Amino acid sequence: LVPLSCFFCFFFQDPPRPDDCQGEGEAVADGEASEATSNSEESTAVSLLRHKRFGPFRAHHVPIILACADFTTCIGAGMTVKFFNLFFIQDMKFSPTDICWLQTAYPLVIALFMKGSQRLAKPLGRAQASLTFFSCSVLCLILLSQVSWLPFLLVIFLIRGGFSNSTSAVDRSIMMDFTPSTRRGLWNAVESFTMITWSGSAFLGGLLSDSHDYRFTFLITALVYGIACVIYSP
Repeated sequence: LVPLSCFFCFFFQDPPRPDDCQGEGEAVADGEASEATSNSEESTAVSLLRHKRFGPFRAHHVPIILACADFTTCIGAGMTVKFFNLFFIQDMKFSPTDICWLQTAYPLVIALFMKGSQRLAKPLGRAQASLTFFSCSVLCLILLSQVSWLPFLLVIFLIRGGFSNSTSAVDRSIMMDFTPSTRRGLWNAVESFTMITWSGSAFLGGLLSDSHDYRFTFLITALVYGIACVIYSP
């Protein structure tokens, strides 16, 4: 046991010498000065963002717009997302193994599209990139309600997941930039509250699926997502 216990000592470093501490102190001071400069530039950019306006909307309306759009999106998502597996099992005759492979590919596509949305946000703008991606998910939902050929249906399903789930990081950064630090806890609580709407809208989606079919629910969800895009657009 003694050699085993001594093995971990090789991962620890000796305390630095006083001369090294002085050099490190100067480096830390330079780093803090550059960090302060970057923070001041960032705060200036944020202040400029908060003075922008669009018609009657001001910067302080941005968190409200994002919260309302997110709430509407959660209503539509709850109506559909929980029934995708049932749609593929009952309508497309998928086996449990097929569902597992599909759900394995799903987050990988989302990760790729999330990287793409962040790249597009630099030249186009964060809100513009987010609205473009989410609008494409509306078109994909409409196609899901109409397409029957399985290979094309799978491609649309994966692309739709990428478009609709890749905008959360961009929207989150917008929320943080336009929300004062003293009110971020409030808007985080509002965002958590919107997740509760999934349960109620899932019940509504189940009723629509039973009375019509899953494809009809996809079409209704596309309509709800379209309303969310209109709310988000200012």
